[in-house]
Amino acid sequence: MTTSLIAEFEALCDRQFDDIARAGVWWTGEEKLAMAAVARAAMTDRTATQTVLGDAALEATRKVAAAASSLRQADIERWEAEGMRAEAYVELVGVVGRLAAIDTAAFGLGLDPAPLPAPVAGAPLEATVPGVDYVDGWVPTDGIAFPPTAYTAVPGATELWIDVSTVLYMPLEEMGDPAFVRDEATRAQIELVASRTSYLNDCFY
Repeated sequence: MTTSLIAEFEALCDRQFDDIARAGVWWTGEEKLAMAAVARAAMTDRTATQTVLGDAALEATRKVAAAASSLRQADIERWEAEGMRAEAYVELVGVVGRLAAIDTAAFGLGLDPAPLPAPVAGAPLEATVPGVDYVDGWVPTDGIAFPPTAYTAVPGATELWIDVSTVLYMPLEEMGDPAFVRDEATRAQIELVASRTSYLNDCFY
């Protein structure tokens, strides 16, 4: 990876950890940082220290971080019954997924994981998105449920995912270009790595 791309990655870390430290739509900054800490522990077979997360959020964080292939619709329904609404689960997946992608990229670059920042005080927005519904998916989405709509029930969550995907994978507008090249890697080489990674992670999509 070139110096310019390392700088781009470091800037991504700054943006993303700044977001995680701040209140989101359904979680406080303290809760989002707790998710990050629990996720890091789960991904390295450690037990996180005390956390402000409730039982449902704690279980969901660990499962998304370290056993995502075992997730089922019944899990989400059970967490909802315990008080964690579906949109809050969607935001949780976004926090954990972005953290996992960034930490994995750091490992591949030979870098230490970025230290978690201090939380920024503030209350969640608790804002909903008009028109989202359950369309062939486990959570509400804007349109049919598939990766590009996975976070659409939470304002701003899709943009945060696109930010990570653009730096670590490719810009969304380049997805349809089979001739795309990134840092001397061809599209075929990029997709080979992506598909192998998905296979190793038991990704059923």
